Amino acid sequence: MSGAGRWRSVAVALAFAVLAAAPPAAQAGWGRPFEFAAPGTLDDLPPQLAFSPAGAAAAAFGVEDVDTPGVSQAYLTSRSPSGAVGRPRTISGAKQILALAFDGGALELLTGTSPQGLTCCSSAQAIQLGAGGRLQRPRTLVDGLTGATLGRLITLADGQMLAAIATERGVWVVQSAHTNRFGTQHRLTGMQQSPESMSAAWLGATNTIVAWTAATGVPGASDPRSIYFATGSGKRAPRRVSTALTVASGHRIDELAVARRGTSATLAWIESWYDSSGNYHSQVKAADVGAHPRIRALSPANRLASGLSFAADPAGDQGLSWESCTTGASCTVATAVRGAKARFGASATLGAIDAAQTPAIAVGSSGRVLVGWVQGGQPMAAIGSAGSRRFGTPTVLSASTFAFDLTVGFGPGRDALAAWTQGTLNPSVVGASYHAP
Repeated sequence: MSGAGRWRSVAVALAFAVLAAAPPAAQAGWGRPFEFAAPGTLDDLPPQLAFSPAGAAAAAFGVEDVDTPGVSQAYLTSRSPSGAVGRPRTISGAKQILALAFDGGALELLTGTSPQGLTCCSSAQAIQLGAGGRLQRPRTLVDGLTGATLGRLITLADGQMLAAIATERGVWVVQSAHTNRFGTQHRLTGMQQSPESMSAAWLGATNTIVAWTAATGVPGASDPRSIYFATGSGKRAPRRVSTALTVASGHRIDELAVARRGTSATLAWIESWYDSSGNYHSQVKAADVGAHPRIRALSPANRLASGLSFAADPAGDQGLSWESCTTGASCTVATAVRGAKARFGASATLGAIDAAQTPAIAVGSSGRVLVGWVQGGQPMAAIGSAGSRRFGTPTVLSASTFAFDLTVGFGPGRDALAAWTQGTLNPSVVGASYHAP
């Protein structure tokens, strides 16, 4: 893909020669925006963030030619604990980075590949970027995939990693040993299941959970009404499948997320249905995993919910965010948070959000919550607390009015990053850092 390979050349070199200089001393609050990738001629895919235990960060993104199906390329940019940003690095052979996670100082990438001219993905591979910056040889984890692919990477406390991959044909898990050598794939779904959503979470120590929704039979012939899950440990990847819950007949589950709750987990989803008058409803709901889950509705049934984001810290503090809209497409950012020993409180509104965008949420140490979104083309963020259920005044992260696909994440301490794509004709990948007072 020669066009994508040369898309940034001179612009990248000039931009990152400046960015590589020593950053100024960190001040409390949000810093000035910086570039993870300079403006290019192709469209940017939404960025993802990962943090090392030492505070280094990595931003994964991709570029694609929307006029030529199958033409896309994955890139990775590193940021040091001191804030120095490196140059974008081409991940050879990868059309997408499905997920990324640090294992100590090494970065593991879960990538999607496909033959030239075909859209991603036909296989999922693992590629490790060592502490010295050297990319290891790709290892194919699952082959024979078809179409849109979801991926998750989870680091266990002993250094093992769990990769979860899902397409409409199934959900697979592959677990690595201490040497980061992934073992044999295991398929969690039956041949008659057609997954639509998948999520995974670390539950502390060497315990993990993978959850998904699936319809039965031919894809698209029925609606997904059940949430399934499987838990794993350091000794084995998730295997035994259980049904967490099934929603009422005539309802369907549109989105699903799972997050840690102490040593267990909480499921959150968006449930939709039509009432007897033909009116459409969609609602955010949540339930702790258990023998008899208690389902709680977190959003009103008279507004439309979408774009669910769910995060938690090891103590069990949790935060949910979603887009809440009227039938006239007037949309706001809604949140619901809870401390480690509390229930979810009433949902709160942080501000308006562009109808085509979705919010992002992250939970850091001591229950600090970060929500990011795009309003009027501007990247926005608000800092709050799961314990107090209060948020500060939203901050505009950039003067640009052409921001899209914003994501956020906390590092190992109380500092955080936001990343988004910016621009239309010549889009770039931009970030901003938050330093806690």
